[in-house]
Amino acid sequence: MIHPDKVKHEHAQDAFAILKKAESELNDEAKLKFLLTVIEEARVEVLHGPRLKASLDSITVVDEKEYPYLQTTQGQAQVKEKMKEILIEMELRKRRQMKKEMEAEGAEKRKAEEVVNERKRKAEDAKQWEASRDTRVNSWRDFQKKGGKKVKKIRKS
Repeated sequence: MIHPDKVKHEHAQDAFAILKKAESELNDEAKLKFLLTVIEEARVEVLHGPRLKASLDSITVVDEKEYPYLQTTQGQAQVKEKMKEILIEMELRKRRQMKKEMEAEGAEKRKAEEVVNERKRKAEDAKQWEASRDTRVNSWRDFQKKGGKKVKKIRKS
């Protein structure tokens, strides 16, 4: 019994949550089929292992009666271990894929922000250019009124 109301163990709540999750996954037909295929894959890989060289070229479902090693404690332990490895590898792939997707989304967001910032910068530059127009025009007019200084170049012969 691990129900948190009936057991006063400090990890009873966590254990109960794990059991509820396992129960819900086993009640889901798709998850159950997935787990059964993982078990079959683990069995095939155990039989393909270095110690046992079974002829399983195209077999997808392993009959335990045909391979009594799978019924032994050692065989079951190997299948269990192989199943763990397969599930861990699948989870790691899933996490790597999610990380790549998140990085791609982050890169897209950064590019979008850069585009927005560039537009803002250009708009600000255009605004400052227009704001300084009077100063530029007046300084040019003042220069024209003075006539400007013409510098004659003396050629050396």
